[in-house]
Amino acid sequence: MRLTMVGQSTVIIELESGLVMITDPWFESFAFIRASLPALKPEDIPVVDLMLVSHKHIDHFDRAAIKLARARGAVIIGSRRAVESARRDRYDDCIEVKPGDEIEHEGIRIHATTAFHPFAKDAVGFIVEAEKTLYFCGDTRAERQLIEELKGFHLDVALVQIGCSTRLGKDDGMNLEEAARLVREIGPTIAIPIHYQVKGKVVDPEEFLKLVPPPLGLVLPMGEPIQL
Repeated sequence: MRLTMVGQSTVIIELESGLVMITDPWFESFAFIRASLPALKPEDIPVVDLMLVSHKHIDHFDRAAIKLARARGAVIIGSRRAVESARRDRYDDCIEVKPGDEIEHEGIRIHATTAFHPFAKDAVGFIVEAEKTLYFCGDTRAERQLIEELKGFHLDVALVQIGCSTRLGKDDGMNLEEAARLVREIGPTIAIPIHYQVKGKVVDPEEFLKLVPPPLGLVLPMGEPIQL
């Protein structure tokens, strides 16, 4: 399995079989809220077979991603509102999922997991069972129900949110400390921070390594493929 950090929650996942996935693809919309530019443009990504979209917020899914899916013939697997957005843009190669759903695709199994996002009730996370088992949290709080759900899997890799904002008195996801607590409880082999590059919730990912030291904690360099 090879991973490339594009930016924010956008990570390219390349499997040994040749299958390529991308998580929460965000490239162009509302660029003024980005703390740093994406490492790759859509046209720099030659193959995308699956898009895993946790929810339809501006920093997780945009029209450039739908355009990329159309150009590469990718299947979008996502939350209800994410799929609705793609279909409004006349892209129908989509699969809507909710927590508990399972999909098999070319020898891999994808589980839609619970996500607790106070401002996206349809949000999901994903577990991909391939040559390694990978968890992508999307945007979620580390609630006990989610932790118990994840303990049912032996996780090789966990992509965990480390930056969130507070609105209406609620955190909309995990901060550094919550992410570290989740990692300690679910016990992945490798924990990789994501979701730290939006203005107002910028976090230095190296701070994650102080709470989750290597070799457990791993920060992906921007745009550089890393073999796991």
